[in-house]
Amino acid sequence: MGNIRPKYIKGAARLLLHWYPDEFTVDFETNKRLVQQYTDAKTKKVRNRIAGYCVTLVKIQHARDRAEIEEEGEVVFDGDTEM
Repeated sequence: MGNIRPKYIKGAARLLLHWYPDEFTVDFETNKRLVQQYTDAKTKKVRNRIAGYCVTLVKIQHARDRAEIEEEGEVVFDGDTEM
């Protein structure tokens, strides 16, 4: 089962990723700092929920990018092995 998030959390995270696409990562602590810097989130709970959803969205984007590369037939190096 997944998490249920309010629209304002999802909207804020998507907007941040739209404005700053290259700054957010899969690291929660980094995203937490960036959310603090770019928003005026009133509480830690809201800030953390936005940062956590940013992690989820970045992971989804990485998976989509990887699937596109594999679909095009390019060789993907993952560590020591070829996929």
